[in-house]
Amino acid sequence: MDQRDRRSGDALKWVLFFALVIGAAVAILFTVFPDWDMAIASLFWDAHGRHFVLAGAPWAQTVRTLANWIPWAIAAPAFIAIVLKLLFPRRKMFMPARAAVLLAFTMAVGPGLLVNGILKQEWGRPRPVHVDTFGGRDAFKSWYETDGTCPGNCSFVSGEGALGFWMTAPASLVPGPAGAVAMVAAVVFASVAGGLRIAFGGHFFTDVVFSGVLVIVLVVLTRYVLYDRKGAPSDAAVELMIGRTGLKLRTFIQRAWRGVGRRVRRRHPLRRPLPPPRTGL
Repeated sequence: MDQRDRRSGDALKWVLFFALVIGAAVAILFTVFPDWDMAIASLFWDAHGRHFVLAGAPWAQTVRTLANWIPWAIAAPAFIAIVLKLLFPRRKMFMPARAAVLLAFTMAVGPGLLVNGILKQEWGRPRPVHVDTFGGRDAFKSWYETDGTCPGNCSFVSGEGALGFWMTAPASLVPGPAGAVAMVAAVVFASVAGGLRIAFGGHFFTDVVFSGVLVIVLVVLTRYVLYDRKGAPSDAAVELMIGRTGLKLRTFIQRAWRGVGRRVRRRHPLRRPLPPPRTGL
């Protein structure tokens, strides 16, 4: 493994260490004292006006919008590079193949599948704004309770928090000493994005913390497979694999299209027009 690759992964390992320590501490404390989630949310609740104060602040909404779009803007080139390689297998990718796979895979599986596709749909935890204490109709549920009344797109875990902590993926690719700076910036970015969701009443503190732990673990494991383990593939090997996959997909689609054409012709054979009737003198 290249020395720059090793250094760029060191900061991520420290982030993983702190994430696991904080995650374990939060899991224990907020299981013993589940009302702490409510206490933190209440710091941003205006009991007299019956609303979360920052939820209506224009500057806070602008920051939230940017926090949603910036991760996707960074991940988009990776998705485009992979799709283009699949469509045109013999063309060289415009960015390193391992970086593209790291960014695209962790974004699709972390914030995409695990967070928004599974946990937020199945956990059932109501958001703070839906809890009766904060003007809603639902009963509060601790982070470990899955039997809440939320029908879908629920509170656990935070989708926007997961997007924020996904920024550790591109930060882990920054080489040299700048990698530590990029990693700190990524954690600060995630903290602001997740903190705003708490301040808006969209998520509890534990929703944000566990979204971070989940995504950081995924980023570390993916980076280990692509970069840090002994015998990790090179960019050329990963690009070759993507290209071969594209060729196989092209062959499969061509065969499937031919099969559909044959079935259509069998069911609807072309009929030759009848010759005109002969007329005799």
